[in-house]
Order: sequence, then C-alpha cells, then structure tokens
Amino acid sequence: MDYSYFTEKEDRAFTALVLEYNALQENDERHLALENRIKERTSVLLYLIPIRSFAMRMEDAGGFFLDIQKDIDWIIRSFRLSGLTYNAYLAQICRYRVMRYMRRKMNEKNLDDAMVYSEPSACCIPVRERCIPYSAAPDEKAEDMDLRTIIKQMVRSHGEDIQALTAEEAAVAGFLEGPLRRRRFISLLLSLPETETPGFIAGVSRLLRTDIGTTSRFYVLRHEWLRNRNGKTVDSLEMLTGRHWKIMMKLRRAIHIEPEDMKRRELRCRYTRLSTALDRRQSELRHARSGLAHSEIAELVGVSRSAVSADIRTIRDSIEQLISTV
Repeated sequence: MDYSYFTEKEDRAFTALVLEYNALQENDERHLALENRIKERTSVLLYLIPIRSFAMRMEDAGGFFLDIQKDIDWIIRSFRLSGLTYNAYLAQICRYRVMRYMRRKMNEKNLDDAMVYSEPSACCIPVRERCIPYSAAPDEKAEDMDLRTIIKQMVRSHGEDIQALTAEEAAVAGFLEGPLRRRRFISLLLSLPETETPGFIAGVSRLLRTDIGTTSRFYVLRHEWLRNRNGKTVDSLEMLTGRHWKIMMKLRRAIHIEPEDMKRRELRCRYTRLSTALDRRQSELRHARSGLAHSEIAELVGVSRSAVSADIRTIRDSIEQLISTV
C-alpha cells in the first residue's frame, strides 16, 4: 500500500499556511477559515507519518492517532519558523510521541517487536510524494516566488488597507507607503538577526500592508538563505556551547562538594576558563545567527552596498523619530 502523502511543493505551501494561521488573531475571518483545514490535515499526517516513517502497524497507528488528538491544538500552535517544514516538524513530534505511546502499550517490552526506527535524519530529507490536493487560497501565489521576486512584490504593492492595532503602527504603515521607503524597510528586515515569531511576522504584514502568506514566505526564504550560508557553523557552535554548558554544570557541583581547598581552587580556575570560552562561543553564535550582510542585501534588492548601509541607517532613524513623536 502506498502511504506517501505530500509533494515537496505542497509541503512548503502548507508550512506557509500554518505560519500564517499562527500569526492571525483568533477572531480573524482568515483564522477561522484555516482552522478546520489545518487541523484536518494535521490529524491525517499524525496517522500516516508513523506508518510510513516508523513502519508502525495500522492498528497501532490508529490507537496513536486517537491518543494524540487532545494535543492537536498545542502541536499546531507550537510550530515556529525553523529549518523544518511542517511535515518534518510533525515527523519529529511523532518520533518521540510514538516511542512513549508504544512503551505504554507494550508495558516496557522490547519496542523492536512493534516498530522499526528510521535514521534520525530521514525526516529532514525532502521527499517527493503524492497527496490529496487542498484548495488553493488567493495569497498562495507567493509560494512560487524566490526571495528576489518576493522582495520586488513587497516593494511594489501594499495590498488592501489593513487597520493597524496601535497609533505607532498606523503612523509607520502610512510612512511606508512609498516604494523607496518600503525598500529601505525591507533592507532593514533582511539585516536583523533571526528573532522573528508569528506575532512579529503579523506585525510586519500590518506595517507593509501585505498579506501574511506573502510575509511568511519572505521569512521562510530568508531563513533558508541564512541556513545555506551559516547552517553548518551554527550547528557546530550550538554543539560546542551545549558541551561547554554541561561541563560547567558538572564543575559547579564538583566545586560545591570538594573538601580540599587546593583541588577546589583548581576546579574554580577550570570553571573560569570554561566560562570565558562559553562567552566567546555565544558571541560567535550570535554573529552566525545575525541577518544578511549588506553586500548580500545589495545583491537581492538591486542597489549598491553603500546604498544599503545608508538606507538602513536612514530608515531606522526615521522610524525611531516617527514613533517618538506619536
């Protein structure tokens, strides 16, 4: 039986929809329109993923499907912009939940009799698959755009008039109506570190008066650009930082229980050196997680590097001055 369920294109499109859903207010009409659609597809995937990825038997997959239904809302709301698509994110959820479910079901017996584990990287590899197509929304045209194209789209048009939630947002949204100011603002967004959340994406949509689907796609492509440039460096530094932290915690405990003064001083010296190394690694990690370089932004928006630097300074100062006078 064929348990495949997603094409690569639909996986990316559905990821953008979930990001949009999480960024919307609960009383928003678009939020209500997406709710049943996303919950239904999530439920289906939570049944199919254990079967295909973990060779789970159909009766066990059915039991797991019923067991996890109470957590559907939490699973959807917990999804954030990251290196994983929504499909891969659900696969990682299933990896841990299936294990716990089978342990409960088999009463701590050998899980190898019930399921077969795939390699940890299997869920992160894009797979071209089939699925039942879902109806397309008008804003899904952004799915076919690359980063340069979507930047041009966001600069040229600002869609329908979206009411800002605060006086500051209304002032900034009016200030950004001109294409030059919009280009400068987008350059500023490209230069920021990876700190975006669904609420942040929704705020950017209000300021630029673009639909959330387009803004989400912009941030997905920006994240992919940064991961392609610094992904290996970030992964390596995260591993080193975690290792330093674990050793430091062990040293703190050793210092606390060591009865001899000389050994305690030696442990404190090691702790100090490791703390300095940790600070350096964290600084390197913050730098690796920073936004696009000005030369990269210049390539994407089609201006010189010096123009990008001047644009970012100008738009930042203008927005700060505008907000302070509201």
